[in-house]
Order: sequence, then C-alpha cells, then structure tokens
Amino acid sequence: MHRFGMISVYVGLVLSIVGLIGGFGLMFAGEQTWSKMLVAMVPLGFLLLFNGVVTTILHPPKVRGRVERPRGPPD
Repeated sequence: MHRFGMISVYVGLVLSIVGLIGGFGLMFAGEQTWSKMLVAMVPLGFLLLFNGVVTTILHPPKVRGRVERPRGPPD
C-alpha cells in the first residue's frame, strides 16, 4: 500500500502542476478548449495527491517483514 501511495502522490502532483501551468498558460494565450480540459485536471490531481499522502501516512513502509514505525521524541 505504501508504494501505491507514493505513486498516487507523484501522479497527483504531476497532474496538478501540468493542469495549472498548462491550463492558465493556454488561457492567457487565447486557447479555450484545451485550457478548460487542463484546468479541469487540477481537482483530480489534488484528490490523487491527497489520497497518496493519507495512504502513505496510514501504511508506513515495511523493512524486512516488519513495519517501521516512527519513533517519538527522545527522552
């Protein structure tokens, strides 16, 4: 599940960045059809990004068959 979360983070990040930069760039250039599609990708990218972050937090990576938990503050 951790690997799925990381993939989801990267795909969501790429979709959001491409949608924002490409969509607004084409919008300012005067292109209407492609800019609407690219700007519409931004919420999907954000949802994938949020899903990946939550999945990665809830399912930490496994190290040699055991789950690696974050340690608390030192005493």
